[in-house]
Amino acid sequence: MISNRETEELIERYCTHQLTAEELRIFEQWLESDPLLFEAVKDHQVVLNAFELIKHRIDLKKQMSVIHDAMEVSNSDFKAPLKVVEKEASVIRKFYRRYRLISIAAAVSIVAVAGTLLTGALTGLFSTRQQGAYQALRLEVERLKRSQKAIISGIRDAKETQEEPEVASGFIGSGLALSSDGYILTSYHVIKDAKKIYISNNKYEQLSVEEVFTDIDLDIAVLKVKEADFKSFGSIPYSFKTALADPGEKVFTLGYPRQEVVYNEGSVSSCSGFEGDTMSYQISIPVNPGNSGGPLFDNQANLVGLISGRNTGAEGASFAIQSQYILDYLKTQQQGNKFSLSTSRNLKGLERPLQIRKLKDFIFMVKVFN
Repeated sequence: MISNRETEELIERYCTHQLTAEELRIFEQWLESDPLLFEAVKDHQVVLNAFELIKHRIDLKKQMSVIHDAMEVSNSDFKAPLKVVEKEASVIRKFYRRYRLISIAAAVSIVAVAGTLLTGALTGLFSTRQQGAYQALRLEVERLKRSQKAIISGIRDAKETQEEPEVASGFIGSGLALSSDGYILTSYHVIKDAKKIYISNNKYEQLSVEEVFTDIDLDIAVLKVKEADFKSFGSIPYSFKTALADPGEKVFTLGYPRQEVVYNEGSVSSCSGFEGDTMSYQISIPVNPGNSGGPLFDNQANLVGLISGRNTGAEGASFAIQSQYILDYLKTQQQGNKFSLSTSRNLKGLERPLQIRKLKDFIFMVKVFN
């Protein structure tokens, strides 16, 4: 009786919840009274569960295959892979940044345990970077020169007392203007745990700023001037380079490894950074503490990246976060923060000294007090 076709169809409908209420009542009474039927139902459920598991694995592999194919799209067009994973944006965005470092098999495992492993791995990224040969370029200082005006509330003009004002220990990095209305880009590790942050350069003696938003994985932070009388930085003369820079491409930096802006030039050594980090470039430019958060420009003064650190084990090997990753992140923050990014190419074709002259008013020393 159990093996006939009608009974098998009835078992299938029962296991897939397709019986009507009356059919279900009659079938369950039969199930209670017939051990052979009970065993047949149990065996059928085992088969269905196995098929469901296989289907789930196939679907997961297909999803990973789509992501893998998207990763092979030209590096000059990042919008396509982002659209592919739009519904998974909160998780896949971080996974996408590091995808080339892992195989498809490893990716399937990561997705399976994403709730516990993926978040921990990504949030620990920067702390891993700081270990070993990687050095973040945050300049630690115990005292700022007396020529800098009072930074901690309560300090007055030193000339009145003829004494050197005591200043709390802090950090110095670099940064650059993102928009004319007071937004500044720098490295997250420069302003981490900051209680007070100030920026300055030859044009702006000192401006108080506040943290607006950060991305720890990218190691970037966006600040905003909070001075009541601040009006504008003026028209930003550079914009983000969206295409991947080529190895050998000439680049230069402007930053504050000391109390005045410093220029350095070199080239892109590799399109991956420390330990194969695909979000970064390796560059052949000697950088020093205080350069962190400073810009990396190409010959046309387009923003190529943001200086992040150096390899202490290799002379002249430094690293910069790639501009396209920074730009993608900033675009996700624009609506809530209502800032606009420059698309200007005003420095294209100019001689380097003239480019620097026009750039330096938009490059800042970032002073942090913890």
